[in-house]
Amino acid sequence: MTENKEFFIDHQPELILRTRIQRLVTINGVLKRSAVRIDIEDNGPGVPEEIIESVFYPLVTGRAKGTGLGLSIAQNIMHQHNGMIECQSVPGKTVFSLYLPWESDHVAK
Repeated sequence: MTENKEFFIDHQPELILRTRIQRLVTINGVLKRSAVRIDIEDNGPGVPEEIIESVFYPLVTGRAKGTGLGLSIAQNIMHQHNGMIECQSVPGKTVFSLYLPWESDHVAK
């Protein structure tokens, strides 16, 4: 936790949201013609390298006061909607990408 405080003393926190329609996406092993993609990016200290592969498992956390439930719940919600969530992280940049299938019958006529 001290590491996070020291990081933000010299850095202005920033959160960036990006949305787009992405073509030909594989979601949970199924190729979709298109999907809504939402990227949530921050400039924080990043997800610790030793937990990046298990960050969506219940009770896994890199925070001193974290429960390790938030990302597990988020992943469960995405799966309930036939979507998926991914994480890419390096110190100074973490991006969570959410993908939800976009079916053509959702388009207004």
